[in-house]
Amino acid sequence: MNQPMAIDELVSVAQAEAMGELDAPMMAIVLSSEQSYDLPINSLETDADKARWGLILRAAREHVEADAVAVLYPAWTTIRHKKPEVEAEAAPEAVEEEAEGADDSDGPIDTLFVQLHTRDHVYWRGFEQIRDPKHQRIIGFRRIKALSTDYKRDEAPSVASWLSTLFEPLPEEGEETTVDRELA
Repeated sequence: MNQPMAIDELVSVAQAEAMGELDAPMMAIVLSSEQSYDLPINSLETDADKARWGLILRAAREHVEADAVAVLYPAWTTIRHKKPEVEAEAAPEAVEEEAEGADDSDGPIDTLFVQLHTRDHVYWRGFEQIRDPKHQRIIGFRRIKALSTDYKRDEAPSVASWLSTLFEPLPEEGEETTVDRELA
């Protein structure tokens, strides 16, 4: 299977979870060909939260023998829309009309990050959330290339370290782990 195409398909599944919502949920999707789990994540604020969720996702992944786990993070970014200066000089009234129609175009962008974990790689994809102006529900996504990166699993940044053991076997029943010690 074509790896980039497979990633795009998995990201589409993750995005579908946020369509029609007022706010994109923070959640994980354990993806396998037979069965998938959607797990809403309440909090990743503490190390104990991350350890707990890392273990839950690892168990769910192993249970369905999943090849991938997607984690969705809604966020505000400080990326700003870039206005082409050449076009602004050529047609200043058109740029003014766009600015009037846009809500706070110089402000931060409401973003959805999809972090996709496979056995060998971690894929980050950043998307601007496109909203229905009347109801403010999510109606689509626009990819932000500057916020999209691929890493080999052992080279992923520390922000993804809470899922570093996602594809390792679960501990034997009764065996104490570092997660147990953190949660204790």
